[in-house]
Amino acid sequence: MKKPELFTRDGTLESLSTMFYKDNCSVVDIQDAVEESSTGTDLAGRLNALKLFSKFQIDRETPEYVRLITVDCWGNTHYLKAWK
Repeated sequence: MKKPELFTRDGTLESLSTMFYKDNCSVVDIQDAVEESSTGTDLAGRLNALKLFSKFQIDRETPEYVRLITVDCWGNTHYLKAWK
């Protein structure tokens, strides 16, 4: 997979660096997890293994992309979309 995009439920793009705190993870770790994944289940598992603020679940998987969903501790919904 490639081109990970993180955005809110109203479509506002967010930086991948908002998914972790300090040295717990890096944007490169997230990009590596996306590039090494081949399915939505694989992607969610790899991201959930990282030290991120919240856990991801599959929201939608099509032949073109995978969209994962997460809800942060304040109840805000975020989506991560990766293209196949």
